[in-house]
This record gives sequence, C-alpha cells and structure tokens, in this order.
Amino acid sequence: MKQTPDPEIVRQTIREGYGQIAVAGSPRRSSGGSCCGPTASSCGSTPVGSEQLARHIGYSAEELAALPEGANMGLSCGNPNALASLQPGEVVLDLGSGGGFDVFIAGKKVGPKGRAIGVDMTAEMLAKARKNVESYRQTTGLDNVEFRLGEIEHLPVADASVDAIISNCVINLSPDKPQVWREMSRVLKPGGRVAVSDLALLKPLPPAILEMVEALVGCVAGAVLVSETEGMAKAAGLTDLVLRPKPGYIDGMVDWQDPLYQKIIANLPAGTKPGDYITSLEISARKPGAAQGAKPAKRLEVYDPALCCSTGIYSPAVNELVAIGAAIAANCEPCLKYHYREAEQLGMSKADMARAVEMGAKVKDSPHQAILKLADRLTGATLSKPSAEPDACCGAQPTPDAPASGKCCG
Repeated sequence: MKQTPDPEIVRQTIREGYGQIAVAGSPRRSSGGSCCGPTASSCGSTPVGSEQLARHIGYSAEELAALPEGANMGLSCGNPNALASLQPGEVVLDLGSGGGFDVFIAGKKVGPKGRAIGVDMTAEMLAKARKNVESYRQTTGLDNVEFRLGEIEHLPVADASVDAIISNCVINLSPDKPQVWREMSRVLKPGGRVAVSDLALLKPLPPAILEMVEALVGCVAGAVLVSETEGMAKAAGLTDLVLRPKPGYIDGMVDWQDPLYQKIIANLPAGTKPGDYITSLEISARKPGAAQGAKPAKRLEVYDPALCCSTGIYSPAVNELVAIGAAIAANCEPCLKYHYREAEQLGMSKADMARAVEMGAKVKDSPHQAILKLADRLTGATLSKPSAEPDACCGAQPTPDAPASGKCCG
C-alpha cells in the first residue's frame, strides 16, 4: 500500500517550487518543467507566452494590459474572475494569490468601495505581489487590494466577511482539500459565492505520474476526481454547485509542447493522452442564506423564439447573449462591441453569439416587415418582401392580442 505523503513535506515542496518561480518571474525550474502554464522551452516564461495562455483561457487584452509588470506569470488554468461576476462594493478573496494576477483584476471590478484580498503561503510570492501594489494604485487610482501571508487551510480572514471567493489552479495543491472547502464556507457571508478554476481528474492517474515531483508542483499530482471535489464542497455546506470541465486548457498545454505534459505523455499507457485523465474545471457554489439587507435576485425569464416558451435559465453569460441580440435590434455598434467582449470573457462560443446576432436581426426586421405588409393591405402597394421570413416568434400570423396577453404567440 502506498503511503500518504506527509502534509508538511508536501507544503514545503510547493513553497520551494513556487518560491523559485516568484524569484525567476516565470514558471521556470531547474527541471525544465512547468507550473500550470508553459515554460522556458515553450512559451510561458516570457511575458508574451504568459499573455498567450491568459488569452487562451478567457482574459481580455484590456485586463492584461492594465496589470502591473510581472503579475501575470502564466500560472492560471482558468478565469475565476469571469466566473465570479464580481460587483462594485464586494469583498473578494483569492486563495493562493501568487503575484497578484487575479487580485489586481478583481480590485478593478469591485471598485473603490470594494476590497480584494489575496492569501498565499509563499513569502516570495507575497513580496512580489506587495511590490506591485503601488503600481496598481498609480494606474487605477484605487487603494483596495491587500495581500496576507497564510495557508488556504487556515485562512487569516474573519468569519462571514467575504462576498466571493476565487482561486486559480491552487486548491489541487493542498494536502488537506476538505479543510480548504470548510474554510471557504466559514469566511463566506450568507449567500456568498465560490468561483474556482482548478485542475481535476476524469479518472485516476497512473502511479508513475503521481510520483513525479514536477507533476506535484505543476498542479497535476495533487488533483482529485471531479466527483471528489463535488463531495468536499457539499460536505462543507455549500449549495448550488456547478462543475464544468474545460478540456481546452489541457489540449493547449499539449499543443504547446509543455515539458511537464511531455513527461506525463511519456508515462501514460499507450493510446491515451493527458486530456483523458486531466481537465481544467470551473467550480461555482454558494453558501446558503442571504446577506443581511440584500434584495432577492431578479429571475430572468429567457424565451426561446422557436418554442415561444419560458426556459427559466439565468446566468451572466445568458445576459450577455441577450444583450448582443438587443444591440443588433437597437443598431448600437458600441453596445455590440462591449457585450461581445463580455460574452467572450465568460466563455461563450462564436456559434452562441452568432445565434444571438441572428435572432436580434430577426426581431429587428420583423416589425419593419409587419408595418410594410399592413401598408400593402391598406393601400395595395407592394412594399414588403415576398420572401421575408415569418416572424421569429409567431410565424406568418402574429396574434393581435399578444401584448395584452403577455405572450408572443396565441
């Protein structure tokens, strides 16, 4: 039977690995392996490579350009900031904040009345993040970020004091993951939410990979099954749990010839690939209850024009798709550009956005054709298009009482 590694040895190994990364300013180690991102022999040890990875996983060019120098070290495997949908005035906590990458982005989202707090157990990372605070203040005019030394299993944060928790490729490194989830539940306010990007397993890794130190510091050997992550979050008392695998990250690491993933490939059974075992995982959850004085969230009823019925779906991504359609209907070019970027950041595909554009165009065109058809009937003119498509919702025969009934079809 394989012995369980001593938790303190695991933590010390990770501290040393990430301390070296902080000093080097990139995921470069003597072994040539990576840490949740491309490396010197690939494309992640340079600012260009780190930016390429960040764009690949959903960060916008504007967000990256506004970061203090060196904050983006290519250590991400997702975009928890986008998943969290942070609002002005909120307090957000980043677990394993490293050089401050996600904290500085979150600080701009929560604004002058909000607060972004980073916690990291590596002194070198903390020093790097704190050094960049002044640059962040000068660039943004905000004084709303701070960095605290501590372990994510024992957060230096008060009970029920945080609106949102984010974390980017860190929880998998913890030797006591159930305790991390309990701590998250402790510090969240009632109704507070979790938005985590992490590495997880679709099936157990071969023993040879589990024994690789590079894989441990590279956010792989410590990963657990998706079902285990779900169980830990539920056991901590969190609800509304959503887990969404994002295979594109792993595929990107393989395509970029990342040294760590090349070593993993060498130790996999014949005919298999890293993506068969490992995935980037988006995790969202909520602490039961509602924040004191908070108003209940409005429910957005989304209508499928083809079926003409309420699907009751709500998410920030759906909001942006609706806004894209509305921008087309309103003929608002700046609106379309803005909401396209927001939808892209939230992971919406071009196909989803194209459908929103198509439906917006149909909504825009339908009233125009309807009034022309009425003019044709009244005057005998031929202004409408004979080949025009039926109304996007009601077909060729709109129901006269639709506005009064609140329905788009009779």
